[in-house]
Amino acid sequence: MLNIRQSGEKIDIKGSKVYYVVLLLFYVGGIVGMSWVLKEGLTFSSAFSLIWIAGGVILLPILIYLFIWFIPGLLPGKTIVSLVQGPNGYMKTKAGNVPFSEIKDAELRRNGFTLINSLVIITRDGKQYRVLTYNLIGENDVSIMVDQYVYPYMTPESKAAWDKKVNLDHLFEIARYKRDDQSSKM
Repeated sequence: MLNIRQSGEKIDIKGSKVYYVVLLLFYVGGIVGMSWVLKEGLTFSSAFSLIWIAGGVILLPILIYLFIWFIPGLLPGKTIVSLVQGPNGYMKTKAGNVPFSEIKDAELRRNGFTLINSLVIITRDGKQYRVLTYNLIGENDVSIMVDQYVYPYMTPESKAAWDKKVNLDHLFEIARYKRDDQSSKM
């Protein structure tokens, strides 16, 4: 579920509080758990001590590495995606503002190196803009965000491509989201 803050034409989308808790528990719990397993393995008080040491030595650095990449997403009140509504609306990215009329496609992609999802915006001229979501916005939430705020201002070709990509029936089943009839006529 999207965590939206709207003030006038500006929309700030923040991460889901449920995702904050789940990811924090996973990373911190994993680091604490693997530290404990490694410490217990080093006491050699069990027949499984060597397995515990191997598991701790392998998994602890991986969890610490992933947690370091996730830390910027933990900042309280961090805005993940910023939009400005309207016919001259745009999406804010670190590389610059992307007008809605220039957006050809938007999708969520996972970086295989950091395991962090990014909202990838592809413009009509082929440029790609990335917005890190820190795994705090789900794929269905991205689809709803694009369909609700960006879709009405896309070009007809981009709308046709988005209609082929998005499954509105699925979004209705899981989130009770229904496209506004006015947005498809703009």
